[in-house]
Amino acid sequence: MRLPASPVVVFLLLLGLVPASKGASGPSSCAARIHSFKNSAPLSSLPKEQQKKILRALDDDIAELSEIDLASTERSKSAYRQYVSDRLQFQAVKSPALQGQLLLISYQSNTMCGENNNCPVWIVRLGPSGATSMVPWQKELGTSAGGGWGFVSRVQTGTSFPEIILLTHFSSAQTGLSCYSESKRQYLRIPCSAECLRWLQYADEW
Repeated sequence: MRLPASPVVVFLLLLGLVPASKGASGPSSCAARIHSFKNSAPLSSLPKEQQKKILRALDDDIAELSEIDLASTERSKSAYRQYVSDRLQFQAVKSPALQGQLLLISYQSNTMCGENNNCPVWIVRLGPSGATSMVPWQKELGTSAGGGWGFVSRVQTGTSFPEIILLTHFSSAQTGLSCYSESKRQYLRIPCSAECLRWLQYADEW
């Protein structure tokens, strides 16, 4: 059954994003480089075998996405899958101690990103044996981390996986944060620190 609400609104409501409240800015461990998904490379620029691994990892997600994506309404399942594939982009998250690659995959489609460019994003680990979407499955979200226009990654002690902070536009003056930390080979949603909420509220202005 297709949902009547806007796909972008659905993503934001399901994710329960935390708006960054007003506060003083200053030196912070959250003052890492902000990466915009506008600067992502197309999935098609990866070697064919890596593309296949990633698409296999997102196969169920693409099927779930078709339930709320207007782009699927006039396409067959195979045509829609190709449509999504053509619009997937990636950014590699640097982590020197991590074996394999950690990629943030975004679906750049005006039918899902909305006017604020909050595009669906997946955290994907890519290795020799295959690819894994690392956020646990959620109804209607699949393994997506939600929608965002950019991200920050921060080194975490005790693990080779960085913390991922997904940035979402609520408005021209308000940024929402979704913070994810690795645990037992999965990325789980965690409360964002008050320090990051204060610092990153102005992320869209940097």
